[in-house]
Amino acid sequence: MIETLKPGVVYFVIVFSIAFIFGIISTLFLVPRIGERWAELPEIPFLLIVILFTARWIARKFEPRPA
Repeated sequence: MIETLKPGVVYFVIVFSIAFIFGIISTLFLVPRIGERWAELPEIPFLLIVILFTARWIARKFEPRPA
């Protein structure tokens, strides 16, 4: 069971951490200048790229082994 949860936890930690960093940068620098909604919109493409590359990396790193 641990082998099943490990890739999910690693994926969550990586994506959540990077999204948290993007949120901090956005809140500190963009929100005061352009507003909350407009500051969130530039994050979307970057987070999508992070999600795709992280999912691909996790799938390769934690590839299931035949029983």
